[in-house]
Amino acid sequence: MRILKAQSEQQIYSRIMDARLKLESTETFTKMAEESPIFAERFTVVDRPDEYYIIVAFLDLFEFLFALTRDMIDIEIWSRWKGLAETIIIIPKFKRVWEKTKDVQAHEFRDFIDSL
Repeated sequence: MRILKAQSEQQIYSRIMDARLKLESTETFTKMAEESPIFAERFTVVDRPDEYYIIVAFLDLFEFLFALTRDMIDIEIWSRWKGLAETIIIIPKFKRVWEKTKDVQAHEFRDFIDSL
């Protein structure tokens, strides 16, 4: 039952992330977001809003996988994702978006990314 619950949570999360990325990457949402001082500030660290949305989606994916390391994901699989996180976080735009958004991430995950 625990495995089924976890699979259901993963499927729900996947659908939410897909819907979020589709909605955020629309011109309509971007125009509204640019009216927000928070989004406007975050958009300054990338060339285009869609770059911001993609970076945030990656960070959210890494955080979700990081949370699964507690009891759901094989350590070897996590090792590959960790390697990707180490590679991606040194991309200047990723690093800048991370610095602007890390305050909304879970504390343990912030510590993990900051340690890379």
